[in-house]
Amino acid sequence: MLKIASHAPADYRHRPERKRPGRDWLEQLEVRIKGQFELNPWRLTLRGQRFVRKVSHYSLSCEADTDQCLLERTRVLSQALRRQGLVDTLVAEIFAIIREMSGRTLGMRHFDSQLLGGWIMLQGRVAEMKTGEGKTLTAALPVITAALSGLPVHVVTVNDYLTQRDAEEMQPLYQCFGFNVGVITHEVTPPQRRHAYQADILYVTGKELVFDYLRDRMKMDQEEPLRLHVEALKSPKLESQLQIRGLHFALVDEADSVLIDESRTPLIISGVQNNEDEQQFIEEAYLLSQELLLDKDFTHKPERREVEFTEQGTAAIRHLCEGLGPLWRGAIRREEIVHKALQARYIYQADKDYLVREGKIELVDPLTGRVMEGRSWEKGLHQMIELKEACELTPQRVTQARISYQNFFRRYLCLSGMTGTAWEVKQELWDTYELAVSRIPTYRPEIRETYPAKVFLTAEQRWQAVIERCQALVIQQRAILIGTNSVADSEVASDYLQQAGIAHQVLSAKQDKAEAEIVAQAGEPGRVMVATNMAGRGTDIKLAPAVKAAGGLHVILTDRYESGRVDRQLAGRSARQGDPGSFEMLLTLEDQPIKTISAKGLIATGLSLGIDTSGGQKMVIKALQVEQQFIERQNYLARQSTLDYDVKQGDLLAFSGRSN
Repeated sequence: MLKIASHAPADYRHRPERKRPGRDWLEQLEVRIKGQFELNPWRLTLRGQRFVRKVSHYSLSCEADTDQCLLERTRVLSQALRRQGLVDTLVAEIFAIIREMSGRTLGMRHFDSQLLGGWIMLQGRVAEMKTGEGKTLTAALPVITAALSGLPVHVVTVNDYLTQRDAEEMQPLYQCFGFNVGVITHEVTPPQRRHAYQADILYVTGKELVFDYLRDRMKMDQEEPLRLHVEALKSPKLESQLQIRGLHFALVDEADSVLIDESRTPLIISGVQNNEDEQQFIEEAYLLSQELLLDKDFTHKPERREVEFTEQGTAAIRHLCEGLGPLWRGAIRREEIVHKALQARYIYQADKDYLVREGKIELVDPLTGRVMEGRSWEKGLHQMIELKEACELTPQRVTQARISYQNFFRRYLCLSGMTGTAWEVKQELWDTYELAVSRIPTYRPEIRETYPAKVFLTAEQRWQAVIERCQALVIQQRAILIGTNSVADSEVASDYLQQAGIAHQVLSAKQDKAEAEIVAQAGEPGRVMVATNMAGRGTDIKLAPAVKAAGGLHVILTDRYESGRVDRQLAGRSARQGDPGSFEMLLTLEDQPIKTISAKGLIATGLSLGIDTSGGQKMVIKALQVEQQFIERQNYLARQSTLDYDVKQGDLLAFSGRSN
């Protein structure tokens, strides 16, 4: 049971948050042992079932009450929550009132599965709810309950569209209980942000929230709440400039995306370094890299995304930089900057790793396929890619403040979340955030049909198989969603579909602002949609009656992603809420970056058996699974490296030249 009442501050200038220093080995062992208990899939099952029955019991009396009577009951329960915390008896009655008011206000009453999901989140856990199970409505249950207990609530989302949409959808219900709602998207100004943070319930993207936190810390440059309070009393003007009033209660939507996928890269506030010598150094390095010869001065391993200098290449760099400026004197520095130039030219690809829009380089998230607004590469790499794409060269930036997602979200007094795909990373969520995952049963049984995966030797064969499948399904009036791994692959798929005369729509990072509206139309008869990775995640695909009758949405995965969770997320777009639907994988071995010896061995065995045989297919598919698991492990290590760096810094924010 979470004891909420004790966390509510008497004065918001204290800005409370949890301090999470790095754990020693004994504390880590304690967390691991506790995790064995908390991660048990049957944990809380009986208690959750009893809770749902209690809600149903209270619901009978709620149906007969007027709105005014229900709100008066809520006021009394709110006072009890502040005294006793989130005891099940109080929460069950509040949930019953919320469900009744939701039905009257929004025309939607919570299902039992949603009641269970809301209760799970109030236990400080992540609720895994399948696609289409109504997570937005479910979130209203713990959000309102936490707000009634006196806590400012942050609902953290993955993009601006979902932030705005979910807040607007739930606002009438929140207003019924007397709560005001704040919304923060990228366009919101600093004065508007300060006002939004004063709201009872705030909807905000993870990136905007963390950056605002960093900005506050840069203004205050203090760590202890008492010192913050004293500093604010001394400087009322400084107090008025601060935004966040503490990290009390956070509910993270698409928790695996925000807490896991986004956490590989720390969030950094940087300032412009106007140094003409540095800019010239970068330009000279790019030109120098063009003098080096592939396979003579350096090697290129595309499957590993690596370039390496040979001994001859190192000597060539030393020779070519003779007579250049003083920045070229250090061997390590000059080799590092030329290496960045080669990475830009040979490793990073347009429409896959980045987009070129309006003369600017925009990074693409490899897991979501979305543009990462405001992000840039460090140590000259971004400028190298600008030179490659003939864009205006931007000044280099120096770090002023940074924090990892892990260390930020571990500072919340109460943290919870929901997503459709968390089970695969349940151990990491526990080890990093002490967040346990609970699977919530679906309201209606799933009837998805999954076809056996197929692997083809060439991309041409794979795309022809995709075309044949689309032609057959369009005739049947089915809706089709084709999942690709990059913007470039989406365009290739579009070319094949166009040549075959199949009408379709492409959704990729290039249409990120309209992705939800486009995805929402994917359930029409004969509609063919090509989408990168998790494009449109969080948006329902509602099937037309004719599509339901024909068999529902058919999802085709054309390439395994870096994470099996993304594969499952894409598959979950079909057969939602008991609708019919189907899923299959049509893969290719061409241009697959196979890195592990075991995967290479499985592929060799599969090819020897014959790619057209059942045994050969099984071996190759297993190899691709092994490779995916290897990449997942590498990404996990990258996230741990980011976290370890913060821990080594004393779990404090690093400011230019000093730590607080």
